[in-house]
Amino acid sequence: MKGLSTNPKVLLCTSYRRYKNDYFSVSGIVSAFKFPRARSFCRISPGLRFIKQNVPQVEILEHPLWYEYVEKLKEGWDVVGFSFYQKQIGEIIRMIEEARRHGIKEIWAGNYGALDYSIPSLVDRVFIGSAEDKIARVFGRCVPDNEVEHPAMMVHFSLFPALRHLTFGMIYTAHGCPFECTFCQNTAFVKRHFTINFTSIKRVLEYYHKLGISEIVVLDELFGIYPKFADKITNLLARYKFRWWALSRASIFLANLDTWYERGLRLPSIGVESLKQDALDIVRKKQKVWQVLEFARRTREKPGMYRIAAFMVGYENMTAEETIEDAIQLKKVGFDAHTANIITPFPQTQLWDELDSKYGIFDRTYRHYDVKHLVWKHPLISSTQMHYLAKSVRAFLNRPFDVYRSGLKRLFWEELRAQGPRFLWQNLVKGPINTLSIDDRKQFFFPKLPHRTPLQSQRRRRQVTTRQGKSVHAERS
Repeated sequence: MKGLSTNPKVLLCTSYRRYKNDYFSVSGIVSAFKFPRARSFCRISPGLRFIKQNVPQVEILEHPLWYEYVEKLKEGWDVVGFSFYQKQIGEIIRMIEEARRHGIKEIWAGNYGALDYSIPSLVDRVFIGSAEDKIARVFGRCVPDNEVEHPAMMVHFSLFPALRHLTFGMIYTAHGCPFECTFCQNTAFVKRHFTINFTSIKRVLEYYHKLGISEIVVLDELFGIYPKFADKITNLLARYKFRWWALSRASIFLANLDTWYERGLRLPSIGVESLKQDALDIVRKKQKVWQVLEFARRTREKPGMYRIAAFMVGYENMTAEETIEDAIQLKKVGFDAHTANIITPFPQTQLWDELDSKYGIFDRTYRHYDVKHLVWKHPLISSTQMHYLAKSVRAFLNRPFDVYRSGLKRLFWEELRAQGPRFLWQNLVKGPINTLSIDDRKQFFFPKLPHRTPLQSQRRRRQVTTRQGKSVHAERS
């Protein structure tokens, strides 16, 4: 670091928006219809919200327009840091150049885009993984993993531009994933696996409930890898009668499906990737096709459950014809919606090293690392063919009749039959009305929780066992 003061002025920001109403499709689901389409506007950054909640000394700027970013630089900063993804590096380079022109002393980089091999030469400091503690230490503080607090963060859901239909409250319960799929950057990015402070999650859910939010999105890379903690979280979700959406593996959902369904799970999402076992083995998915089929069968029996499957196009051992056959088999399984992405190697993944050494990565254009472009030399399918293939598979898997009639019938009609007027009030009247009064861009942060010192925690846990086999506390802090 360049001799920063003990209390530097730090601005952390995301990549800028190229236009005002920039949005992303929810879960990447794209159908043949332009409208309606499930979407959410680019307005908040969960990563930056976490840092601000735990290190209040920093200031954050989420998805600014270019002129907003330039105006913010004029306030004068010791540090400007960027949170970004691989596909945004081109925009980040422009933002770095502008910050340098304004005389910024130090530039930081974080999030998955910071894994790119070019980033260390462009910035002064790179943060890999959860950065709350590392940034707190700049200010002479520390944030242990068990004290990482959850911020409030909400996102509006829309089917048509300029209209809000629902507001989702978002939570993380844990960071990290124990699996090592070759295409996933998580292994390189998340070095420390831990659960978020439970009391802070409870506080956030209470806040969402008071606002009238009824839908929760669990953003974990893989929900349920800490069974006891997940049990506490799902009990909380049930207490406030939330409906919730989570991403996990078929095997984890199968082990918890009945309990989680009773506690409000309605939108489970899994990475199917392929229904060909040899393709799954190539990317070391460690998932069996029979688990996916069993998951689809059991969830089909649950009224009101809308199932999303992630599919990948472009396995090195599969031709275009075999890929189409794979997609047809997936369609027959009966999921309600699908994503279909082209297999893309990202820096510091096993897939990057394997594909670069075997076939070569020919396209280094940052914007093409959006899982919609073929950036490596596939041995059986050309780049043009792959683009057309992926587009065709998406259209086939997400036919409007299925997504908007059959799928929404499961999500709404079956719940309406089960709950009656309460469902109508909660989801078609109260939810949309409450959404109109919620400003998702407002940066609201909670007061810091009173955390115990390590010695206090040790005393709290210390127990002795009496001769009668009873356990009592030896000391209470």
